[in-house]
Amino acid sequence: MSATPAHDFAGRVVAISGGARGIGEALSRAFMARGARVVALDRRWDEGSALAHDVHAGGGIALPCDITNDAQVDAAFEAALARCGRIDVLVNNAAMRQRDFYPVNGACAVLDTEDSHWERMHAVNVVGTLKLTRRFIRPMLAQRSGSIINVSANGSLTLPVAPGVSQGNHPGLLNQPYDASKAALTSMSFYLAQEVKPRNVAVNVIFPGPTRTTGSDELTPGRAALGLKMELLDAAHVLPVCLMLAVADAQSTGKAYDVVAWNAAQQA
Repeated sequence: MSATPAHDFAGRVVAISGGARGIGEALSRAFMARGARVVALDRRWDEGSALAHDVHAGGGIALPCDITNDAQVDAAFEAALARCGRIDVLVNNAAMRQRDFYPVNGACAVLDTEDSHWERMHAVNVVGTLKLTRRFIRPMLAQRSGSIINVSANGSLTLPVAPGVSQGNHPGLLNQPYDASKAALTSMSFYLAQEVKPRNVAVNVIFPGPTRTTGSDELTPGRAALGLKMELLDAAHVLPVCLMLAVADAQSTGKAYDVVAWNAAQQA
């Protein structure tokens, strides 16, 4: 499976949550540049957003949508179908981040977290993602084709250290409850992939790694003070694997791609 040629996205509709900035904006522009109509969803759009203008000019639609709100998710889905008539790809990129709770350094020890932080993080990153998926997968199941790409994190991984024994990927990064919510999303993705495989819909996961988006740079000094090195990647580094997965079908489903490692392997 390789990334689709530029003209192959003509006639396809790509929905992207968290589409207004960061990875979401990079993906929105990349798919539009390749002929797709984009449904860009975000809880907050800046007034006079150039991206929103470009999405509408390209035949797509930019919509406000809190993925934890059923009424907003329903309205977004209905508006997307009314405007575009179909959905071929869903990128679940919207997420609550560590910096939303811990704005100085994005770090917190498990015993210092609050129950409400865990509840909110899972409400957005797991249940909210499921709410959006429940709606936007319907046209894919009906047309028996489509691809869902869930943006997760490699802190959800475990690494074998001995026969029958594993440890966490990077438990020293003080990245809870974010990594726990992404572990749940990754697990859910694998189960969903198997569930919808008979309908020829793919579900895959990507682990972008530390990526520059709104507020990322402001955390660097705080993390450095904790001895946590953070080298931020440009959002465009996710484009090759996402373009590839956007044309996946049931023959290429149920996998997780560590973007940094995958990109390096393609260049080797």
